[in-house]
Amino acid sequence: MTLYPPAGICGVLQLEVCWESDLKIKVGDDIVPVHRSVLVGGRSRFLADLFGPDLACNDGPVAIQPPHPELFLRALHCITTRARPELTEAEFVGFVRTSAFLQSDELDERLCEASLCSWKSLTRLHDFRNPCVPAQFLERMLLMAREHNVMTVPDCLEVLAMWCKDGIDGGDMVLEKLIKISDMEASELKRLQSINPRFVELLSSTQVYQIMGKACFL
Repeated sequence: MTLYPPAGICGVLQLEVCWESDLKIKVGDDIVPVHRSVLVGGRSRFLADLFGPDLACNDGPVAIQPPHPELFLRALHCITTRARPELTEAEFVGFVRTSAFLQSDELDERLCEASLCSWKSLTRLHDFRNPCVPAQFLERMLLMAREHNVMTVPDCLEVLAMWCKDGIDGGDMVLEKLIKISDMEASELKRLQSINPRFVELLSSTQVYQIMGKACFL
């Protein structure tokens, strides 16, 4: 499934689509030029730190090891041209991990936009889990979905519960952005615990007591 229809912008790319640049990185066997606008504009904190504040050229390409080398060039093209990525559902988490590697808020934003039309299937992917999908990305995605009325608060909480099945680190901060915890009902907490028994660990003992005090929970 393609999240965005082919538009001829981000199809299968060859290395020559990148602008000539004296700044180069090496990904596997490929030498990839990095346009200076990507560094100066803060579109990738990783690459900006890699070349330093003076953007000085090195003696040769700097070797890097992105988590998904096969997606790296497409991701770099997207942040260079500021285009929306064209990707399949199966590639989504790989793009999210690549964006986290690049430390690109701009690419995160584009991926969140892409997720809005397919969030139900995307969030049920086997690898849509913490830490493959970082807490910062999940927070941005869910808040954008709420802003555009694509997801309800219960939808968002269910996605959060599924996301943190393998690890709850960072989930408490996401939860606090989604709902005023004192407003949660005991029945909702029970539903989320049925999805992920560890969900209650995202709450402080005081918050659990307040929620459970509204109804007979146990």
